[in-house]
Amino acid sequence: MLIWILDSESGVKLLYASLRDAKIDSDISSGFLTVFRQFFMVEFREEIESIELGGLRWIYIIESSYKLLFIAADNKQNPTKIMRNRLKVIKNAFIKEYTYVWKKRNHSWDGDITIFTPFLDTIKNYYTQWEKVESLIPLADFFDVLGIFQNIFIALRNIIEQKMYSKSRQNIFEKIEKSVEDINSSERFQNKHEFEHISYSTEEWITIVDSNLLDCDKKLVIEYLKSILSIFINSIESEKGTSKCLKYFHEEGIYPYILNKVDLLRDLNLDMFLLNQFLLLKTEK
Repeated sequence: MLIWILDSESGVKLLYASLRDAKIDSDISSGFLTVFRQFFMVEFREEIESIELGGLRWIYIIESSYKLLFIAADNKQNPTKIMRNRLKVIKNAFIKEYTYVWKKRNHSWDGDITIFTPFLDTIKNYYTQWEKVESLIPLADFFDVLGIFQNIFIALRNIIEQKMYSKSRQNIFEKIEKSVEDINSSERFQNKHEFEHISYSTEEWITIVDSNLLDCDKKLVIEYLKSILSIFINSIESEKGTSKCLKYFHEEGIYPYILNKVDLLRDLNLDMFLLNQFLLLKTEK
């Protein structure tokens, strides 16, 4: 995230914070950002709020009562609402911290700008907190994810047990067992305490003891469940072929299940993963 705090009238940079790798001349860019805002106001007769430019999303917040312009830039993947809310936090904190300067300088920001340098630490502290929050999956969402995977694993078990002859069932189970052993012994997942509470066997199928997963690397667990699900689907497809698999998924109600939960799946970033898996959007046999 890149942050500028400017005098909205003169365009003078009061503070610049770079919280990502970016080769930007903050002084030149400050002038450009101010001119661009003025151009926008002349052409469209309103303040610019956000724009996508140069591969980044730019957020503008004007604080007219203090003649301040706050600008943030970050990857386009970051939602506008989140960027704006974070920039508002920084705006409010800056005004609270330096209102005395504004008043002391007779409602102006002219003068020594090094007085604002300590505020860089405040911005960095905020950013560190936000990064920590982003690295955590909310607990309620995590249990939603576990429940979705559990229901899908049950549906796949029903397909194997109810729609396959014994020879096909045995072949599929053997493929799954070997692939699960391989992934469990991989460097990524080996000897991780999280997987003591997720087990597979042909008798018990997939067992997820979610109450024991409260204190775990939630992203790693979801990555593991995705890998296991891919193994199951690939094993079934390699044994029965693409056309029959699609037929089985339809008959077992997997597609309606995904569609009925598409909003939740989208929020959990699982929608495209599951659609790709169950539409078999891979190399067709």
